[in-house]
Amino acid sequence: MSLELKDFPTFVEQVRGHRPFPWQTAYVQHVAQEGVWPDLDVPTGLGKTSLIDIWAFLLAWQATNGHERTVPLRLFFVVDRRLVVDQAHDHATALQQALDNAAPQSVAGQVAAALRQLGGEGVALEAVRMRGGVDWASRWLRSPAQPAVITATVDQYGSRLLFRGYRTSTRMRPIDAALCGMDALVAVDEAHIALPLLQTVADCAAYQHTATEPVLADRAVRVVSLSATASTDAERPRHGITDADRDHPVAGRRLAAQRRLTLIDARNPKAKGGPAVAFAQAANMALEALLPVLARPVVGVVANTIRTARTIHEQLRCREDVDVLLLTGRSRDSDRGLLLNHPTVRELLTGVPPDRVRPLVVVATQTVEVGLDISFAGLITENASTAALIQRLGRLDRTGDFDLAPAMVIRAFAGEPEDTPVYGTAATATWEWLAGHTPADLTSDGLREILGEGLLFNPTTLPALLEGTDPAGLNVPEPLIPVIDRRLLDSWARTSPTPVPDQSPAPFLHGLDTSPEDVHVLWRADLPAPGGRPDFAQWAARMEQVPPHPGETVPLPAAHLRRFLTSPTDDDTSDLEASHPTPPTTIGGGKRARAKAPEMAPVLRFDEAENTWQPALSPGDIRPGDTVVAPSSYGGHDAYGFTGAPGQPVADLGDFPPRTDTAPTRLDAAVLTLLADTDADSAALEKALAGATARLRAGDDDDPPTAIVRDLLNTLTTRLLSSAVVCAPDAEVLPCSGADLLRQRLAQLRTVPRWDLATAGRSTTTGHVICDPDDNARLLLIPAHREPGQLERTSGVGDDSADASSLTHPVPLPQHSKAVAERAAAFARSLHLPHELAAVIETGAHAHDCGKEHPRFQCVLCAGDHLLAETLPEPLAKSGMDPADRASRRRATRLANWPTELRHEALSALAVQTWLTTSPDHTDGHDAKLLVHLVASHHGHARPLLPPVPDPDPTEVTCTMPDQQHITVNSAGMGVDWNGPDRFAALNRRYGPWGLALMETLVRLADMACSEEGT
Repeated sequence: MSLELKDFPTFVEQVRGHRPFPWQTAYVQHVAQEGVWPDLDVPTGLGKTSLIDIWAFLLAWQATNGHERTVPLRLFFVVDRRLVVDQAHDHATALQQALDNAAPQSVAGQVAAALRQLGGEGVALEAVRMRGGVDWASRWLRSPAQPAVITATVDQYGSRLLFRGYRTSTRMRPIDAALCGMDALVAVDEAHIALPLLQTVADCAAYQHTATEPVLADRAVRVVSLSATASTDAERPRHGITDADRDHPVAGRRLAAQRRLTLIDARNPKAKGGPAVAFAQAANMALEALLPVLARPVVGVVANTIRTARTIHEQLRCREDVDVLLLTGRSRDSDRGLLLNHPTVRELLTGVPPDRVRPLVVVATQTVEVGLDISFAGLITENASTAALIQRLGRLDRTGDFDLAPAMVIRAFAGEPEDTPVYGTAATATWEWLAGHTPADLTSDGLREILGEGLLFNPTTLPALLEGTDPAGLNVPEPLIPVIDRRLLDSWARTSPTPVPDQSPAPFLHGLDTSPEDVHVLWRADLPAPGGRPDFAQWAARMEQVPPHPGETVPLPAAHLRRFLTSPTDDDTSDLEASHPTPPTTIGGGKRARAKAPEMAPVLRFDEAENTWQPALSPGDIRPGDTVVAPSSYGGHDAYGFTGAPGQPVADLGDFPPRTDTAPTRLDAAVLTLLADTDADSAALEKALAGATARLRAGDDDDPPTAIVRDLLNTLTTRLLSSAVVCAPDAEVLPCSGADLLRQRLAQLRTVPRWDLATAGRSTTTGHVICDPDDNARLLLIPAHREPGQLERTSGVGDDSADASSLTHPVPLPQHSKAVAERAAAFARSLHLPHELAAVIETGAHAHDCGKEHPRFQCVLCAGDHLLAETLPEPLAKSGMDPADRASRRRATRLANWPTELRHEALSALAVQTWLTTSPDHTDGHDAKLLVHLVASHHGHARPLLPPVPDPDPTEVTCTMPDQQHITVNSAGMGVDWNGPDRFAALNRRYGPWGLALMETLVRLADMACSEEGT
């Protein structure tokens, strides 16, 4: 049964419970008829996130009507903010659930069936959330044909599009780039502040369109701007509201919301505490005027910097007549999750009731400008650029239900206009424009009298108000956007080895006037520093035991972290991705640079080149892009986010990664007491832990590890959590306690059926407990075995994630080769690639591991047992060894005399090249080059060179090819293939950089999926 365009309103009603606005239905018709995605010029509050529903419906509509598919398979929703809540992800998740539960005969059921058929994985829609600007999962989609909505920041999406994903494995970069740059629609929310990304995506699409293979040229990334405040390109088609929306009973009310704006000039150059205190004092006064007239007891107070937001928050916390909530973007994801679980925050997101006892005051930074579907009854905001104020006013009476929705703009900065934090002269120009249109006062009584006389500022009046003004002067100047040229793109496409020097993608994502890339900071409580110089080797060893995860890190400008570690003070950063004000003192430049560098508190930084943790002892050791770990005792972060100043020790969240079923958990007194936030006796906990360690080391058969660990877990639960803070509403709004996380984790560990003691490696059939040799009162628990299909990145020695994620049983090479070929061919068919390309992909997938027939590699797969390797009935593709047992894997490579950097795919590619000379009918011309490349690059290398590691003991190897022909090659040819660069350049020209990466991705995702499934 075919879907029709007229079914769209019914589809929306079935998945959302309401009919779409007129502009949404018109947009569906336009895209279907014209085949283009116009930019959206739609005011905030009118459902721009519904682009997700529009995309999903049109994708299914094309599939059921037999049209050639032009709607991309993946929708990236990109927001240039450090989000508190990602409304787009919630929207996508709700759609995913609605499609899963839709009745088969309903319109939603038909959409779900069509999307499942496209993906071929039995899932209608995947909703993927990329939070915190830290890291994506190593593989975030199982199938390149899976319809998916992915929410991300500018850095998360843009760096991957440019083959330089921030803080991701270099070998995963081609996969990320392919999924971001092919068959993708990129929706950039509030695109007026993400113009560099828009231009960069358009440039990338233009280069992909030059590919000579038409199917891959036509599937280049597309981009659509979602901006209520500025046009990004006069030549791009735009879609906006019409009279039908103005006459709509719901949309019309929102468009005509009674937002009245007045001004408060609170500048005072002599005020103690500067503009932050001046703003806080004026905001307190404004509250006195607002609270008596509010139709609903909820007020937003929006500041331009985190310092100002914290200042007003501290003042308001002293009031007994209001509840106060602080929302900032520079916080750890785990803390943000705890905060969002608080009943008061949930109340804010679902709608504050009119009979609330105490008014709720929400103090926030720019993080509320987008991504939060909240509606304030009154608004107090620091003066900013016009575009920023329009966004903030969009959080005021979003439904248009109030007769009066007052807003007050406070001007507190008394310095020169160009020195205004974050917004510079645009803030002054905006104030002067507003001052000519609306009244101002400085007393609460006077303010109350003029609230109803303020400027009517809503989407209906805005066009007339701005007519004749210079929008450029009212907003932050557009950044200078560098141009991507062919040489630069060719350099980015070379991911292995990475060129030196390598161009950072940051200017192409934020403009040439951006500050350097952030560093990512985390805190650990088990980095002892009893006095004097820390034991950095012990610190590094403990970080290796429990590696960092995205949920425990916070992104900060490098200069601000340096200042925190040398001369800590309150944080004056903003929550804009590309706005990093220069601190008062900086490292480098002028005479100051020649002075002795200030003393810095020591930390560890992760050296990606050496793949190790290294001490950072001076400000110059901290570089943009680093991951840095500091002892919890340094302070600098609380439940609301980064503070920039010393304070209470920071809770250690290292034991709570996104997946905890195989993640290690430390039982360490310092970590546990700090997290539980109780008055527990640390010495008593250390005694309990030391006692359990002694019992485990004694190895008494009558006292098995399982009983010892369970007794210890019960003791810890009783001593730590009996008096822990619980998440509950209070007069002073506080985030949930970390004890909630600890309670869940200890309960999970108590369900492990068996614990075994080990000194190295990990058990895959039972729980695993390791005694720390350096600390008698510290244990490391690793819960259980990996489940089939689990997406967990581990790094096996001499192999990569495709091998390291296999099940722990041997897999014969013929079985694996056939399974990967069938899966890759299915992917190619799902994408409707030409038959000739699909055939090359299938052949490459079948031949990808033939080099594993090397006798010494087979010995590696047999744990270094030469006799077993020689007596195998057929060669192995997977060893069956525990991929997390790195010590055993290193031992196997040593016994087999197989250098850890020697690549089996080099031998596979050599065998394929020899095979093609004996069987030229298999392929020809560029397709022959493609086949060799797909085999050589199936672990992310050979772009354009394989690691220059020769076989130290060359031998003749017989490899079985896809047609069952046996080809004998000498392993002396392993190492660098000097034809690789020319082959790689030719393939990039024919298929485009992202098209070539996509074909690699088909083989590699097929390999990973079959490895996980044990086939």
